[in-house]
Amino acid sequence: MANLLLADTTATLREILLPYIRDNFPKKTILLDQMKKNAGVTPMNDEFIAPIYTSRHGGVANLASDSSDVVAGGGRDTSRATVSVEILTGGMNISQLAIDASKSNALAVENVLTAQTDKLAKDFARQANRQLYNDGIGVVTMVRVTGGSVGVGTVAVEAITASIDDGRTEDWYGTINADISPTKYLAVDQIVGIGTAGAGDGTITSVTGTSFVSGAAVVTAANDSVYIQDGSNAGAGSSELLGIRAALSSSTGTTTYAGLARNTTGWTPQFGSAAEALTQKRIADAYTAAMEFADNTDKYIILVNQSLFNKYGDLLTSMRRAVNTADLLGGWKGLEFAAGGGSVGVFLDYDVPDGEVLIINLDTWTICQVSDINWMEGEGGLLRIATSIRWQAVLHWFVNVICLAPAANAKQTRKYE
Repeated sequence: MANLLLADTTATLREILLPYIRDNFPKKTILLDQMKKNAGVTPMNDEFIAPIYTSRHGGVANLASDSSDVVAGGGRDTSRATVSVEILTGGMNISQLAIDASKSNALAVENVLTAQTDKLAKDFARQANRQLYNDGIGVVTMVRVTGGSVGVGTVAVEAITASIDDGRTEDWYGTINADISPTKYLAVDQIVGIGTAGAGDGTITSVTGTSFVSGAAVVTAANDSVYIQDGSNAGAGSSELLGIRAALSSSTGTTTYAGLARNTTGWTPQFGSAAEALTQKRIADAYTAAMEFADNTDKYIILVNQSLFNKYGDLLTSMRRAVNTADLLGGWKGLEFAAGGGSVGVFLDYDVPDGEVLIINLDTWTICQVSDINWMEGEGGLLRIATSIRWQAVLHWFVNVICLAPAANAKQTRKYE
């Protein structure tokens, strides 16, 4: 009977819950829903490779006369952009009692698992969405500059600023509109690394709006980075998706993105960091600058957080324009922005970094994946936890993201209401 009940559970994981996750997980966020998958990239070993044109064709010239020679150019130069394969996982434990109590009833099994799976899928998507906006380094908050330790195992944190101890992560300006709590991405049972390379390890036992408690006393210093780590206390600063912050950073010159120097043609994004109130003109200037590097058919969206979404609605009202939300992108509702001869949707996403306006050319971005989201193999999807009567279901995704033309995108930071 136990084997039959286990088979019912694993069948539910694969035949009912996995299709649900695959169908609904990308639709939980705009970027995951709208980005193409594996467009222009090739998986190879532990990385994704994309061929990139890095210069204009040198064989284009006007002839002085019909007897002049043409320029026999060798064509446009091509380089390789590469990103590593990252492993996004989510696990949940299932007791043998819960399995046995289902009494071989498929509906009962589904009820036992659906609630857990739904929460797992939501938080899985939430972490993926956060990483799409980040830089692969994975700093999620910062130990407070003054008074970072408020008791044994209690760490006070604040919005990330330029003084963060991990100098690789860029373009953090602290609180702009207070749209993102310093503990927004922390949760009980997470393993966090604090300080250089996550040297101080701890498991979170509770979270408030400005601090978290670690099960073990962790030595902290002002400006220490806080990372989310894996179950081996590893991965701090090196295991997350190479998202928008990396592709559209303020770095120029020989600094690289996806293995190519920023001064490569088409590899320098439109970037601005003036501290100022959001204006229609500022968005229009950034958008039209990005369009120079785009194709006429490219699809753009503009992403902001709550305060700037409301501010943009106020701007429309002041210009006596309609502010009703409209279906502008495959079922997603947004406000309309018009410039450069086209209409672009302005969308609210609560994971957009505070004070940022992201003008994203969807046709230049692709989600790179080795395969679709799946359960780890085992007893049909369940792994036995040693020395216990519990089982574990582990969701995994071998994935990263790459931008094939950062110059066709724009980012404006430090914008307030």
